[in-house]
Amino acid sequence: MDFFEAQDHARRQSQRLIYLFGLAVLSLILGTYTVVWLLFASENGSYPAGQPPFLQPDLLALVTLGLGIPIAGGTLFRTSQLRKGGAAVAELMGGRRVDPGTSDPRERVLMNVVEEMAIASGVPVPAVFVLDQESGINAFAAGHTLHDAAVAVTRGALEAFTRDELQGVMAHEFSHILNGDMRLNIRLMGLLFGILLLAVLGRILVRSSFGRKPRGRGGDREASAAMVIGIALVVLGYLGVWVGKLLQSAISRKREFLADAAAVQFTRNPHGIANALRRIGAAQHGSRIQDSHVDEAGHLFFARGAGRALTRLSATHPPLPVRIRRLDPAWDGTFTIPPAPSSSPPPSPPPLRTRTPGQAGSGHPGSPMEAGLLVGAILASAGTVMPNQLEEAKRRLSVLPEETRARIRTGEGAIEALLALALPATDTEATAAAEQEARERLGHGVVDGARGMQREPAFARPDLRLPLLELALPGLQLLPKERARALRALLADLLIHQSEGGGVPAFGFALVHMARRHLPEGSGDPGPSRWLGTTPRDEVLDEGRVLLSLLAWRGAGEGSAPAEAMAKEAFTAGWRLWSEGMPTGAAQMPVEMDLPEHLTLERVQTALERLERSAPAARRTLLEAAATVVAFDGELRVEEVELLRALSEAVEIPLPPLFLPPD
Repeated sequence: MDFFEAQDHARRQSQRLIYLFGLAVLSLILGTYTVVWLLFASENGSYPAGQPPFLQPDLLALVTLGLGIPIAGGTLFRTSQLRKGGAAVAELMGGRRVDPGTSDPRERVLMNVVEEMAIASGVPVPAVFVLDQESGINAFAAGHTLHDAAVAVTRGALEAFTRDELQGVMAHEFSHILNGDMRLNIRLMGLLFGILLLAVLGRILVRSSFGRKPRGRGGDREASAAMVIGIALVVLGYLGVWVGKLLQSAISRKREFLADAAAVQFTRNPHGIANALRRIGAAQHGSRIQDSHVDEAGHLFFARGAGRALTRLSATHPPLPVRIRRLDPAWDGTFTIPPAPSSSPPPSPPPLRTRTPGQAGSGHPGSPMEAGLLVGAILASAGTVMPNQLEEAKRRLSVLPEETRARIRTGEGAIEALLALALPATDTEATAAAEQEARERLGHGVVDGARGMQREPAFARPDLRLPLLELALPGLQLLPKERARALRALLADLLIHQSEGGGVPAFGFALVHMARRHLPEGSGDPGPSRWLGTTPRDEVLDEGRVLLSLLAWRGAGEGSAPAEAMAKEAFTAGWRLWSEGMPTGAAQMPVEMDLPEHLTLERVQTALERLERSAPAARRTLLEAAATVVAFDGELRVEEVELLRALSEAVEIPLPPLFLPPD
């Protein structure tokens, strides 16, 4: 199952879940109505027919409102409470966000593992939390989208896991992020809380009926009726929760097997995740979570967080022995950790052919087979970690000193890193003016820090610009809103100055766009979208044309007739795919690509914001069309890759850095 199939499957599961939840609520309403009707019938024995008819529209409406309002209210409350995404879930479970400048060696290892996995998979680096009060060995990932994801580990896991085991568990959690499981899991939390609220209201009603003093002749009957209704709500509420947990468990068990298999695929090390499961089986507290919200969030965790399930059907996770044996068929059944096998790391795969940023196109396309292979490789890489990509990410990040890496994780350090990437390193009048503007808006300290970072070898390598940018993005979320607003305005102005007369620079656009997505909400940025859009492709055709034009010009190079001709051919190939099947016959219409001077930052940004709200099918077609443009000549440039990954990041399609040139 590839990334797109996994996302479609998750959406179908989500729709099916809502449908089944509706049936569960309907059953609760009918069950409660039956109890109330029986009470009503016993109170009205003098009815001419002996008892009232079963269908009482007024009574049914009253019961529906009485149950529907708390269920809907509880669901909306919990969903709203978790609208910030994974960080809200982690905080609800008692999580503490890891200090970016932490001196704890175990937390540093955790941060490094998460960053390596994020860069290797093309996912924005998620927020990292530790559940300090939990001695059980466990972990989870949560969030609505790739941009608000968070990963959390318990204190027990942080102290028990080796680096390989931690990497295996994080690969498992990243699989949930990539496959769209997170959005489904948060919806489950909201729906379960809505049903659970019924049982809570029932308990309140039962308690109040015990303490109620009879008033008047019907006081005893009123208290008895209230108690019966309360007991019914408790029973039906917990029955609804149990049914909801059956749905939760059925979905969760299947996804856990898939995530285990993906973790092995990502790390090429089945012993890492298998040993993590063995360690849980041998631990005193196992994977047990003590927090009171574990019943709502049990399906999020790496291993079973709640107590022992009553039946296998209600278990949120497959048994540990079953999971271990799937990973290690030769397992002897004990939970002891065997010594790690000695093996040399596999060699890094050769990168796909690239051209350096300053090298113009050859003036003619590559063979259709070459272009087709490149497009296929780009699409196949979406949402996964290809062989040895994790080791490649680790190797390239090792160029960056640990002190600088820790500095970049902080808010001010993130600003320094972005300025180091955005400010030209050349000593010109324009560079001096840009630096002075940065000093006036953000202060001398961060500019001096940025210039210091520019002197480090990592910042001089074109193939490390995107990884360095991705490392800095989480730190932006720690900035005060005023500071974030000033940074956003400065980066946009710097890019506008660099764009004058020649269109938007590829990396500059990627930097401004990706930074904008991660700035704190309220800083003047729309921030990441919480839900996938629904706008059909025929309503965003023109926006796609703008992006394809930008990719075509950046891929072909500018300033010569052959380059312009190749840009037009590449654009035409992408446009044909992007407009294919449209009822307006757009694919057959002559469409002119935009000239470089018309591709201003504002125009490109507006087009991308519209495309971010497009339907999933349109997003996939857009990526395929964009890949067709950049691969048209059978080669890739670093600039093309930077633009393509910025585009894929915007439309929630994680694209790993497969195309890094050799050192």
